[in-house]
Amino acid sequence: MSEVGPVGDVEDVFTDTCVLFAYAVEGETAARKLFEDSTSAKVASERIKREFVSVADRHQDIHRELLEFAATDDLDEYEPADLHQKNDVRYVIDLYSDLTEMDDVEAVRRLNELINRLEKAREEIFEDDEVLTVLALDGVDAQLVGLLRGVVENEADIRVLCDAAAWSRNGGSGTFLTEDTEDLLGSDGDIGSAVESGDADESGDGLPDSFADFLGSEEKSVPERINDQIVSRYDADSALQILSIDDFLAIKIG
Repeated sequence: MSEVGPVGDVEDVFTDTCVLFAYAVEGETAARKLFEDSTSAKVASERIKREFVSVADRHQDIHRELLEFAATDDLDEYEPADLHQKNDVRYVIDLYSDLTEMDDVEAVRRLNELINRLEKAREEIFEDDEVLTVLALDGVDAQLVGLLRGVVENEADIRVLCDAAAWSRNGGSGTFLTEDTEDLLGSDGDIGSAVESGDADESGDGLPDSFADFLGSEEKSVPERINDQIVSRYDADSALQILSIDDFLAIKIG
């Protein structure tokens, strides 16, 4: 992975959809610090704006459906329907779990609060140029899409990565912020899971080069494997620094 430069000197950062939700809807402390205290300009693509609106619409349908049940003290009877997105399923499970811990009045208040927040979020994020700059980028690089499919399963995430790479190649800092630990950031358990310590011959004797390369790729983090594909398509200067909000702020402050 290429050196992107000190985070403290980053002039702009590319923000994933989940980062926008963390700021404008969930009001997470780190996200608000990023948008309100960090001097780095926040940018996103038109694709991310469309994705935000699409997810917001689906969440609003969920909120209003749950509100009907909570308002009549029938929350236990709620059964989600038409959830075709994996992230929507996770969202419903987490939200429903929180609501069942509340009394009826509190649950209704919470759902109304979420509905109001989402309505205001669109205006706050996309109609104030000081909060976020939305970039109009050219199509998507089909070759890079194909390469990234070997690392990232979610097609929407792949296309967002293509946007981030295009932005980086056209003067962006290369710092890409996301809260997607499952598909983009990965976890410690994902690194080297296929290679147990001491199981492989360190000299590599007896292993075909292609197989040795495969083992080496399994020892890398998800961001490193993503960057391998970006670099193979373009060059080392196109690599992204893929960070969570907390990691970005920790490095910037540090």
